[in-house]
Amino acid sequence: MNRIIVFLVILLMVVAVLALGWWAFTLPGEVTVPVGQEEVRIKAGLAVVGVLFLSALIAAVWWILSGLFVLPGRISRSRRRSKAKKANSALTEGLLAAEAGDADAALKLARKAAKHAEDERLKLLLEARAAEANNDWAGAERAWGQLTRLPGGQLAGLRGAATAASERGDQLTAEARAKEALALKSSADWPFNSLFDLQVSKGEWEKALDTLLTGEKRGSISGDSLRRRRAVLHTARAVGLPHDRKVDAQKALAEAIRAAPAFPPAAFHGARALMTDGKAKAAQGVLELGWKARPHPALAQLSRRLVPQDTAANIAGRLQALINTHPNHRESRILAAEIAMDKADWVGAIRSLALLVEENPTARLCLLMERALKGYGDTSEANRWGRMAVSASREPDWSDIDPKGNAFDYDKAGWARLVYTFGDVGELIHPRYESYGRELEAGRVPALPGPEEEEPAPAPKAPDRPLTPPLDYAPDDD
Repeated sequence: MNRIIVFLVILLMVVAVLALGWWAFTLPGEVTVPVGQEEVRIKAGLAVVGVLFLSALIAAVWWILSGLFVLPGRISRSRRRSKAKKANSALTEGLLAAEAGDADAALKLARKAAKHAEDERLKLLLEARAAEANNDWAGAERAWGQLTRLPGGQLAGLRGAATAASERGDQLTAEARAKEALALKSSADWPFNSLFDLQVSKGEWEKALDTLLTGEKRGSISGDSLRRRRAVLHTARAVGLPHDRKVDAQKALAEAIRAAPAFPPAAFHGARALMTDGKAKAAQGVLELGWKARPHPALAQLSRRLVPQDTAANIAGRLQALINTHPNHRESRILAAEIAMDKADWVGAIRSLALLVEENPTARLCLLMERALKGYGDTSEANRWGRMAVSASREPDWSDIDPKGNAFDYDKAGWARLVYTFGDVGELIHPRYESYGRELEAGRVPALPGPEEEEPAPAPKAPDRPLTPPLDYAPDDD
């Protein structure tokens, strides 16, 4: 279609030229041109054609001369375009090679780009990426550092330099670069995340709290993640403080409970600190607050030990107070069964545990059932539940308690991990659970002895009649 149009245009131009020539030759009159002593007479049409031809010739000469003047500029622009094209090609291929992990190709293309690229920032970017692909973190850090001094490259350079320093094992330099980036006015989240992660990994809880506050002001973190992270950091800081700073530790634990009441370690360590100071009533209040937000067996275990040599009635009263704050929770139902066993109400305990076992027969529940059945007098059935406990599933919350009854004994790495597992997801899993470490043996903990003048209630004698299976101990529908 385009060829037909071009052909028609050319045909029309040829026809127009022929028509113009015919018109010029048919013009009447002559044009006289003096040449020396003589006059040359030319037909008007021929004169018109001559003038047109001369004009075209002058235009052609002018176009050639002007072209000669602008030719160097055109050649220069062409060379620059060619150089830019080569540089862009080398940069693109080099970055792709670096991202693909082809270290040799990336390094080769980086050298090629350095010859052709005019923008120093692009050359440094490719040089840094190529160095990273070659695991040359010192070279990468040097290239990123040079990029930070160029306009528009400061934030990207600081990020690359921080990453390279961290890979090189220089955490101090990485932290310094992240602090520089955090001081810049930018909406990027990485300076906060990078600095916070570095401080948490080193167990610098106070610095991490300051960084968390900065992240909150800049909108880098908010909501539940902010509150839960803050609770973990305050608790980790309080646990690590020496005894002569117990006031600061108690303040930190109070801040942790205020930030996230559903963080059991904060309630546990806060109550234990008050218990050490002889403030059992205040400690029980903290435990009830924690139980209401998120019941945890470690809180009940600590409530049992708040007052040394306390009476069984007082212990039961404290445990019942926990239950009343969240009566329908699974832990409250288990605690009610334990209270029944403490009172030697073996049938009531078995009925409560039977319902729980139907929902999820964990090792902890199996051991509690074994204890209740032994107290009732059904030794063979108790032994069966003891055998079932060996292969039953474990409970993450119960694994938070060690064999001595202490809980939430995280090391620095454990607290650092908890910042993210609980802070961002809300999960509370002790490494003991994942490594199958030893935990407090459920059902084997005897009740704390009361005053010497009190005699423990005797257990009822086992009946002479045969016993039905434990699941039948559930209350009847009537």
